Amino acid sequence: MALSDRVAAIFEQIFGVNAADFSPNTVPEDVLRWDSLGHMNLVMNLEDTFDIHFEVDEITELSSGRKIMEILQAKGVTD
Repeated sequence: MALSDRVAAIFEQIFGVNAADFSPNTVPEDVLRWDSLGHMNLVMNLEDTFDIHFEVDEITELSSGRKIMEILQAKGVTD
């Protein structure tokens, strides 16, 4: 499964949005439940799913679908 599909599935699980609506351009303003609590749920789910750990500065940078995938790839997560 492609990385974008895996992240989209997490968005569907956490935020209740259709995975097909996820894109690199998805930002918090597009997702009703992507508030501060939702963001932390997203962070924890990404860490668990991909067996990684985000630094504090990375957590604040997870501000779009594109940025999430870039940071995951920088941590060695691949398709």
